[in-house]
Amino acid sequence: MPATDPTETASELTVDQLATRAGLPVRTIREYQTTGLLPGPERRGRIGIYGPTHLARLALIGRLQDRGYSLAGIRDLVSSWSDGADLGEILGLEADQLVHLDEPGAPTTPDQLAALLPALIPDRLDELLAARIIEACGPDRYCVPSPSLLQLTLDALAAGYEPDRVLDLLGTIRSATAAIASATVELLTDRPTDADPDQLLALATRGRGLLAHGTGRLTIHAIGKALGIDHDGDTTTALRQLLEADR
Repeated sequence: MPATDPTETASELTVDQLATRAGLPVRTIREYQTTGLLPGPERRGRIGIYGPTHLARLALIGRLQDRGYSLAGIRDLVSSWSDGADLGEILGLEADQLVHLDEPGAPTTPDQLAALLPALIPDRLDELLAARIIEACGPDRYCVPSPSLLQLTLDALAAGYEPDRVLDLLGTIRSATAAIASATVELLTDRPTDADPDQLLALATRGRGLLAHGTGRLTIHAIGKALGIDHDGDTTTALRQLLEADR
């Protein structure tokens, strides 16, 4: 399929200019609009004006076709995302899998990631890998160790935060979890000489769940303290007051 570079400057294009930039016939662009694959242009009288989002969509369609996706499959993916489907729905996960502390990893493809995170994929792929938000698990295949953290990333970007700030947060989370894991493994491996093996096994087995729940609760509590919320305070009300005060 023709390669399209949506990063090039193209603030206003006619359909002929869009077709030239995308390397596609005008009739193909018309067909994509008719079938819902491509949003319509901004109308200025009798002229339709296209822009960078249209180029980016055409690039995505081309990449997905190169991966073997049918136009019907691409339309379903694009339609689901445009209609507000969240990460779990698009990846085929149940809602509770997105919030469970012992959640399963979700397999995904580069094209699914590009559709979900156009602000970060492909340019910031290495940073997402470094933050362990995604992991390579085969040729052209990635795994999402924590769908919850990926959903947090999506929500932060949708709220208008710059990618750099979101990646900074993810890096902080990664560093903190790495430190916790290192300290925990050190404790388990540097065991007392007279320790009961059964008790050590119980500690390692049950401790994993306790650690996950405990650090999660401590993080939530620390966020509340930073916002000035009492232990039994109303977090939603405090957040609303904080946001209104910054306006």
